[in-house]
This record gives sequence, structure tokens and C-alpha cells, in this order.
Amino acid sequence: MSEITAEDFARSFAIKPEAFSQECTRMIAEKDFRYHILEGKSRDETILDVLKRIDADNQIAGSEGRKRVWFQGWAQTLQDFLNSGRDPESLVPKFIRSCQPLRYNGNYIQAPNPSFELDFITVFRNWLFTKYFVNHDTIYEFGCGTGFNLALLDKLIPGKELHGLDFVQTSVDLVNQIGGTGNSNINGHLFDMTCPRDDFSLREDSAVFTFCAIEQLDGKFEKFIRYLLDQRPKISIHVEPVFELYDANNLVDYLAIKFHQKRRYTTNFLPHLQDLESREKLRISMVKRLYFGSLLHEAYTYIIWEPLEG
Repeated sequence: MSEITAEDFARSFAIKPEAFSQECTRMIAEKDFRYHILEGKSRDETILDVLKRIDADNQIAGSEGRKRVWFQGWAQTLQDFLNSGRDPESLVPKFIRSCQPLRYNGNYIQAPNPSFELDFITVFRNWLFTKYFVNHDTIYEFGCGTGFNLALLDKLIPGKELHGLDFVQTSVDLVNQIGGTGNSNINGHLFDMTCPRDDFSLREDSAVFTFCAIEQLDGKFEKFIRYLLDQRPKISIHVEPVFELYDANNLVDYLAIKFHQKRRYTTNFLPHLQDLESREKLRISMVKRLYFGSLLHEAYTYIIWEPLEG
């Protein structure tokens, strides 16, 4: 049985171990990050399961029918949140599953901790948010879904003005309910990233992020990036699956490629940003694949950029 250590997390995030906050260090020490690499029969069974899931999958990112699914899903999460007494645990998105094999460093792994994926991503979000958002008074999450990132941000860095934007009204309603808890300053807004609102202005010196949201646009992200360039937030961070970083010569990656294509998740996002950088429209300061993901793909590569003058 292996274990992901603080050094392993640091390598995954492209930082030094001493860069972790006390809270991150505590979580890494207290949570169960043991795992074993699947080999032989168990690996074959996992690969067969992935292939069957890809063949049977009928979700199409960006389709009109998906909006109805999101509307119903966020409505159910809102009800669960209220019924739980506003427990933040009820906000965990359904795509973060328990008790399934996961991806780590080009292999399938199995972990005894059923919350391994959530715990790993909580360490990552804790580090990412405190590192990059602490000096910004206003933070916007586009495609905020259940608002679980905003709830964590409000806990980690209290006193910030937080905005959650989504194209589904039930998500907006849910975010506003989260904002009604305690002294939170969290506000929900309707916003379609494929057709940005010109009348929605970002505050000066603000920060923007997406978390598994660009993937759902079926490649229709260019207007949103143009909107951000016009609005000029101080920093933009995207945590997304990045199709172009998969290695087609690695079987685990190749299956993620097939899944990504089947779902019609966004492609060409990173190349588009790199093209804008070559034209001196923005500066990319970091692109880092975590080499960690769920059974079917890796959704947690992070990209950081800022607009340039002119």
C-alpha cells in the first residue's frame, strides 16, 4: 500500500512542500491518502468497466437537454441543502464520487478511503484559493453549479465579496441560499458563458475562476474569454480537463481521450489561450496537470493567466 505524502501533493501542484498552509499540512496528515495501483485482473476489470461506460454514455456537453438536467439537479441539491440544515457537505457535486477506482500518475488506483477524491481536491482547493485569492476583495466563479467552491472560499478567506454565476436559475437560487448563511457575502447571478452579458461588469482588481465549467461549453468559450479580456480581472484561474495534455500512448490517458470526445467536452481551450498569449493579449503564468482524476478522466488541470495592457 502506497500513500500520497506532502511531497507528492507538492509535486502534483508544482510547488514546494513548505508552501502549504498549516491547514493543508494538517489535512494531508489527518486524511487517509493510502492507495494501491491496480494490476493484473483488477486492472483489466477496471479497463473493461471504463470501456463499457464510454460505450453506454449518452450525455452531450452543451446540448439543450443538458440545461434541463442541470436545472433539476441543482433544484435537488438546493432541497438537500435546506433539509440538511445548510450542511456544506450536501453541496459536493455528484461528479465527485466515492468508492470508485481513480487515476493517479498514469495508473488506475484503488483507495480504502471512500472520500479519497474529495479529500484530494479539498487539499488542492484549499491551497489554490488561499494562494491566489487572499489579496483580492472580490472573487467571481463562473459556472458555479452547487456553490461548493464558494462555500469553501467563504470559510477559508472570510470577508470577501463572492459572486457565483451560472446559466441555470436553480444554481443561482442555491448560491443565494448559501449566501444567506451567517455573515457570508455570496451572491448568485444568471450568466451564460456562451453568450456573456455586456451589462455585467467585474469589479476592479477582482479574481475570476472556473471549476469544471469550461468543459461543459462544447468548445463555445471564445466569447467568454473575450469578455474577460474586456473586463480585465487581475487574475483568471481555470480548473478543467485539458484534452491536449493527455498522452495518447498511455492506455489510461487514451481512455480519457475517448471519454472526452464521447461527451463532447471542450477542446482547444489551452491552445486558444496560448494563441492569445502569442499575440500579447494575455500572459499565462501556470499550466499544471495534477496527474490525478476520477475513473473516467482528469478534470483538475489548472491554468492561470492575466490580461495584458493594450
